[in-house]
Amino acid sequence: MTLPLDPADLFASVVVNANDVVLVTEAEPFEAGTGGPRVLYVNPAFTRMTGYTAEEVIGLTPRVLQSPRTDRRELDRLREALRSWRPVEVELLNVHKNGTEFWSQISITPVADERGWYTHWVSIQRDITVRKHRELALQALLENSSDLVLALDRAGAVLSVSASVERVLGLGAAQLLGAGVRERVHPDDTAVLDRLLAPVEGLRLGRDARAELRLRAGDEGWRWLDVTSIDSDVDVLGAVVLTCADITAQKAGELALQRADNRFRSAFSDAPIGMAVTDPSGQHVQVNAAYCELLGRDADELLTMKMTEVMHPDDIEPSNRQRTALLHGAITRHRYETRFLHADGTVVGVLHSSSVVPGDDGRPMHLIDHIENITDRLAFEAQLSHQALHDPLTGLPNRALLSDRIERALRLGERAARPIAVLFLDLDRFKVVNDSLGHAAGDAVLVAVARRLESVLRAGDTAARFGGDEFVILCTNTTPEQAGAVADRIASVLASPITVGSTDLVISASVGVAIAGGGGGHSASELLRDADAAMYSAKDLGRARFEVFDRALGARAAARLQLEQDLREGIGAGQLRLHYQPEVRLADRVVVGVEALVRWEHPTLGLLAPDRFLPLAEETQLIRPLGDWVTAEAIRQAAAWTGPQPPTMWVNLSPYQLGDKDLTARIADQLADAGLAPGRIGFELVESALLDETDGSHDTIHALHELGVGLALDDFGTGYSSLTYLTRFPIDILKIDRSFVSELDHDENNRESYAIVNAVVGLARALQLSVVGEGIETETQAQALHALGCQTGQGFLLGRPAPAAPSRERTVVSAVNAPTGRLPNDGFAIATAGGV
Repeated sequence: MTLPLDPADLFASVVVNANDVVLVTEAEPFEAGTGGPRVLYVNPAFTRMTGYTAEEVIGLTPRVLQSPRTDRRELDRLREALRSWRPVEVELLNVHKNGTEFWSQISITPVADERGWYTHWVSIQRDITVRKHRELALQALLENSSDLVLALDRAGAVLSVSASVERVLGLGAAQLLGAGVRERVHPDDTAVLDRLLAPVEGLRLGRDARAELRLRAGDEGWRWLDVTSIDSDVDVLGAVVLTCADITAQKAGELALQRADNRFRSAFSDAPIGMAVTDPSGQHVQVNAAYCELLGRDADELLTMKMTEVMHPDDIEPSNRQRTALLHGAITRHRYETRFLHADGTVVGVLHSSSVVPGDDGRPMHLIDHIENITDRLAFEAQLSHQALHDPLTGLPNRALLSDRIERALRLGERAARPIAVLFLDLDRFKVVNDSLGHAAGDAVLVAVARRLESVLRAGDTAARFGGDEFVILCTNTTPEQAGAVADRIASVLASPITVGSTDLVISASVGVAIAGGGGGHSASELLRDADAAMYSAKDLGRARFEVFDRALGARAAARLQLEQDLREGIGAGQLRLHYQPEVRLADRVVVGVEALVRWEHPTLGLLAPDRFLPLAEETQLIRPLGDWVTAEAIRQAAAWTGPQPPTMWVNLSPYQLGDKDLTARIADQLADAGLAPGRIGFELVESALLDETDGSHDTIHALHELGVGLALDDFGTGYSSLTYLTRFPIDILKIDRSFVSELDHDENNRESYAIVNAVVGLARALQLSVVGEGIETETQAQALHALGCQTGQGFLLGRPAPAAPSRERTVVSAVNAPTGRLPNDGFAIATAGGV
């Protein structure tokens, strides 16, 4: 005797063993900012669908699963229902624990106790990813198909229609949606429509899935359509998807053949596309002029040949299968792309359409073949396909094609337990090439590097351009040692100079290597991320080398990411500081200007120099908010320094800041707020800002000049092309790079350095510009610069960077007591502190 099952146990068994997810949350309405009710229970199906165990999600809100790409309208419906305690059903895009996205159909119902108080929310969830993908596939088909596409229910009502309906039928989509298509079908073709709307199980691409019928168009005429019922894999929610090629013109030609042979002959002979009449064996019976021209043969020659003799050998077998199906009535016509051969041996791409002409006994007597030359179109499509997957400059695979090949290599490597390697290359100091020689020269270098990388590839390897001056090499079936050998070969082929115009350039690369061991668990994006991190490590260790990714390197990459997050927070948290380094008139050692230099007071790492965070700021676009803070703070400090001859405040501007079209307006507002005259502040630019004409930098430079601020060109003499830009821009000051100043102490080199500095000073004098010598560390250097006519100097000899002195009622600018960097009064006392 079977004991009766307790209802509670029965209910628990059903919930636990249910295929659908059952999720129970606390009975809390949704309130903005709270994140929603928290999870109290999930059944085992939840883990199968999401990858999360019950222990991982209980106590959290269901938002832990939510994809940022989910439909915001569905979320709004859900939130409104939760606020009003109403049941609701939504479809959301969620994220599996492993990071993959899936669609979920969610039905949520509030549960009340016997008093009517709501105690829980119960959510039933079902994975509908396959259905959603099918819906998206249908939508893509509707949006992108050049043929007319109709989605019908089993009764023939139109559910969806492609935009080509207006071109094919002369109707707007609104005229068909919800209407029955049967009313527009020719009365003789209703049985054809019934076959096409038969149950999906009976449909396959074949006799019952394809037919021709006529639809009434907007002009009340009839359009012949070649209708194919899409395979059931894309059948969506019981809909039948029909693709309809307009064959009205072909049908008109066939009917003309039946009505009047003379009219057919005229149309046949004068047709602009190739046409041929062939017997069931494929023997040419009649050909037109366009067909002869297409194949480069005269009619007499073609009439002795079969169609297979002018086809590409590789296409004969599939063509014969189509012809056989046509002759046996399995299909009523065929239309496909194939290849013919010209008499000179060249390949001609054609669109081949054939239809049967029956004899009096109803058996096939002839076939009418339309041969349209689509060689140019196929070449164009091949070109478009190549362009979509290849870099237009180097011709190498682009990022999309590379990612696809890495994913394929990972799958093959996993099955065969073979490792693969990804080598991420970044050209060292490539920006100097662009800045000095121009982007055309940079492009030439990239093309040359691409060809050299191709020369080191093994069969099956891929070299791709990832973007900018970054390249990636995918090596299949490669051990770490073999990957290192590839990196060595890369260094070897790049060692030879690349000639651009009259300049020989030696290019090196920093290479990061990441290995997938063949055991699975990697994705293309993860492998590229690890190789990228290894590449940055190679750069940090001195460039022109390779590094292999390991756990320690991954930790450094994570630290770099943490530093980025800290900097993002630090800019808004008041952690930035300005130190000021004086610029001194060499004749009497009076301070005439100061350069504002940013520091970062990191809460745990202490005071950081600019080289620790400015490159990171430029890479992550944080340079603009950081630069805005520096400019505002420097202007505020300059306004606080008063006196008979207060110093000019100089601020460095990154090229990334100059691309901001609103920069000048913000600086003007900051000057106005501080009550500071524009002439009291200047901005130092690097040479690349003058060379880059792509982002509005030039307009910003001229706008700053019109505002009335000073402009200085920093590190002058280190590039190739500065001289050509000096007359085009309103530069006031040239700052001689410290590399030339430092050599003024060395007897064996000072002749060349003296000549360079003398030339720069002479050039500045001719252009009526001032000159500042940077990096002065010895009295010999200071005196040499002064003797050569350099008016102003800057360096540790004359004053180290330091914070501004505390403000006083009156601030006075005084001379530096060289060589100690001390100021003799208590006024402008920024140089009394040591440090960098």
